[in-house]
Amino acid sequence: MKHIKTLKLAAVIAFLNLTNLATAFADQPNLDTLTPRPGDATKYSDLNPIKKLPNVTLEAGIADVIKTILGWSMILTLAALIFTGIFYLKSRGEDDDTTKAKNMLKNLLIGMLVIASAYAIVAGIAKINFFKAA
Repeated sequence: MKHIKTLKLAAVIAFLNLTNLATAFADQPNLDTLTPRPGDATKYSDLNPIKKLPNVTLEAGIADVIKTILGWSMILTLAALIFTGIFYLKSRGEDDDTTKAKNMLKNLLIGMLVIASAYAIVAGIAKINFFKAA
């Protein structure tokens, strides 16, 4: 007897849930009127901020990725420069270790110059618009 009452209660709850779902989907708006279509942006006044977004090209994206990589490599080079200074201080005037530290410092400075030059070249080329008509 107890199970029959539980089954009836479960059936009533299931029925109410199904009717609730049916009414929830009955008043759905037409989705075609909610989403803008290509060329219809003039009738959507809330899309004006989207029109002001910059036009990002593939070339600009690639340049940004390269500049980011070069920026991070410069940060790593500066960290290595600090490590070289610590290594030089720990050498305590021993010729072999001092020579190693000086060579590391020279190579790091050359690397920083190369990274800075590459960054400048990429940034300069990214500013040029090759496909713009003169």
